[in-house]
Amino acid sequence: MTIDPASLRATSAHVLLAPGELGTAGAIGLDAETEHHLRRVLRLRDGERVSVTDGAGRWLIATTVIDGSTLRLDPTSSIASEPKRSAPFTIATAMPKGDRLDWMVQKVTELGADRIVLLHADRSVVRWKPDRAATQLERLRRISDEACRQSRRVWRVEIDGPVDTSSVLGGFTIAEPGGRPISVGDTSIAVGPEGGWSDSELDLAADQVRLGTNILRTETASVAATALCVTSER
Repeated sequence: MTIDPASLRATSAHVLLAPGELGTAGAIGLDAETEHHLRRVLRLRDGERVSVTDGAGRWLIATTVIDGSTLRLDPTSSIASEPKRSAPFTIATAMPKGDRLDWMVQKVTELGADRIVLLHADRSVVRWKPDRAATQLERLRRISDEACRQSRRVWRVEIDGPVDTSSVLGGFTIAEPGGRPISVGDTSIAVGPEGGWSDSELDLAADQVRLGTNILRTETASVAATALCVTSER
């Protein structure tokens, strides 16, 4: 069953469960954080329509039921399944400084990227130490999940890395001034650090595309590439 965007937009909230937590019958269990968000932050009332997904393409419509101090969700539709896109889009990117990385993850999630690969490029300024990577990835996944809720996505975004560019660029088209025009057929785009790609990285890449005539920040280029590649026709 294909997603009806109108039915998702019409709901008061979009709940993202852990994989496997979307049952086949009965009330939907909520963790304390989600229940608090629905009741105390969004201030949902009894009887409001909510969409619920497991982030793996399965979703349904439910109704809020408030019973004293608790809120539960009662399904009002059967579970629908949205298949993965036939040509998933991956954006690989060097990491910008500070909260610009958070902003980038949020926006490419809203636009429809399927996977984000974080890169340690030759000229990267931001590099994560191995003992810090797991914590940072978990934080970015939370940011992406929130963007999934806002944009009514039913597939979570995969976020991986950071990895050295030498191990992945052979399978990516890189964003570089002077490259060919970007097209909807491009499904794996890599964006370099603000210092640009090194000569050895340029030699590794499968192809090059340009993102207009101006020089963009890393996070802006990642958002632009995603917006240009992810379209309803793909």
